[in-house]
Amino acid sequence: MTVSVEKDLIVRVKNHNDSDALQLLIQKYQPMIDNMHNMYWLNGYDKSDWYQESYIVCYETCQKFDGTQGSRFANFFKMRFNNHIVSLIRAQRAAKRAVNVEACSYEELLLNSESILEFLHKPAPRTMDLINHLEMLIEDLSDLELAAFQVILGDLSMQDVCERLNCTDQQLIRAASRCKTKISRRLNEM
Repeated sequence: MTVSVEKDLIVRVKNHNDSDALQLLIQKYQPMIDNMHNMYWLNGYDKSDWYQESYIVCYETCQKFDGTQGSRFANFFKMRFNNHIVSLIRAQRAAKRAVNVEACSYEELLLNSESILEFLHKPAPRTMDLINHLEMLIEDLSDLELAAFQVILGDLSMQDVCERLNCTDQQLIRAASRCKTKISRRLNEM
């Protein structure tokens, strides 16, 4: 792909939200995206989630790219994608640390002369906070994305959702991918 073709694709994405142009850019940078996939590990992210993130970052990079200063799109996209992935990893680690801070060992329970049954009957700390956060995470999901979220959680089967909402497996899988992306974006905003 020549530089002029790449510039044309960037302009098409930037000015016309051209998804075909975006897909061509992603195809061009597929080796770089796959390289980063092999370098980093994100909990719960499969290859399709990884590519979903790359589409988002590539689109945003097209919106911000200004090649008049002699900068190259490839370097800018790679830097932004790397920073995005590192931010996702930091968010996952911060969430993990927060859970560890709230944890309580069985020995601590015994020291406080609290039986395990008494402990289990108590409401979890910050349960209302968790419920509020969960509501915020899913408030902008469409009906199909919400159903996909329930499939991810194991509350519903794909077959039941497809029959009830009259959709295909592929539509439900794409909705699940969008759901994960929206929730990840919300978590990063928090």
